[in-house]
Amino acid sequence: MLSSKTKKERQLIGCFLFCPLLLLFTFGIYPILALIEYSFTSWNGLSPVKTYVGFSNYIKILTDPVYLKVFFNSLIYFIAGFIQIVIALFFAILLSTKVKGKNFFKATFVFPCLISGMAVAMLFRLFFSPGGSFDSLLELIGLTEHTRYWLGDPRVVNYTLGFISIWRHTGKSFILYFGAVQCVPLEHYKLAEIEGASWWQKVRLVILPGIQIVLKINFILLTIGALSTFELPLILTNGSNGTMTFLLQTMKTAFEKKMFGLAASMAVIVSLVILAITAIQNKIYKGVEDD
Repeated sequence: MLSSKTKKERQLIGCFLFCPLLLLFTFGIYPILALIEYSFTSWNGLSPVKTYVGFSNYIKILTDPVYLKVFFNSLIYFIAGFIQIVIALFFAILLSTKVKGKNFFKATFVFPCLISGMAVAMLFRLFFSPGGSFDSLLELIGLTEHTRYWLGDPRVVNYTLGFISIWRHTGKSFILYFGAVQCVPLEHYKLAEIEGASWWQKVRLVILPGIQIVLKINFILLTIGALSTFELPLILTNGSNGTMTFLLQTMKTAFEKKMFGLAASMAVIVSLVILAITAIQNKIYKGVEDD
C-alpha cells in the first residue's frame, strides 16, 4: 500500500506534467498524425470533404521526374554543406592556436550568421547580377569571357546558390567546432607534444576524437539543412531555372496549387528520408566508437 505522502507526491507530479504533455500532444503529436492522415487524401485545404486516395500521392512523388529531380538540388546543397564543414573545422583548429589577428578572423566567420536571410539574398542578388560586382571582378582579372547570368543560367545557378549557402552558414559550424576544440583537455595536447606528434597527428589523434560528438551533430544538421533548403532559392529565383528544392516544392504544391494531400505526402517522405539518413549516420558513428 502506498502511503498518503507518496500518493500526494504522485498527484503533484501529475499536475505539473499535465500542461506540458497537453501542449506536446496539441502542437507536436496531433499535427504529425493529422499530416500523415492528409497524405492519404486528395484535399484542397479548404473543402470539408477529403477524398481518400490511398498510396496514390506517394506513388506519384516517387515516380514523377518533376518531384525526383529536386533531390539532385539537395545533393548540391549537401556537398556545399560538406565543404562548409571542412572549412569551418580547419579554421576552428587553426584559430584555436596562437595566431595574430585571431579575433578579427573569428568575427569574420561569425558575422554572416548575424545577417537575416532576406538581407543576404538581396546582397548576393546585386553581387551576381549581370554587370554586377562579381562580373566586374572577373573583368578586372582578365576573365571577361566567363561572365554569365549567374542566377539565371540553369547550368550554374545551383552552384551559385550553393556558394552563397557556404558563405552564410560556415560561421555556425565554426562556432560549434571552435567551442569543441577549446574543450579538449590541455593535458592531451601536452602528452602529444611529449610523444613528438606532428600538427597533423595532433589533429587526427587528439582533436578529432575529442570533438566526435560535435562532428556527429553537425553532420545531422547538415543533412536536415540540405533537404530543407528553402529561403535562398525562394528569394533569389523563386524556384525557377531548375533551382526548386524539395521543401520549396512542397510549399508551392500546398499553397499555390492547393494540393494539400500531395504536399503532406512530400512532407512525410522528406521526414522519413531525414530519419533514415540520421539512423545510418548514428550506426556509422557507433561502429567507429566501438573500434
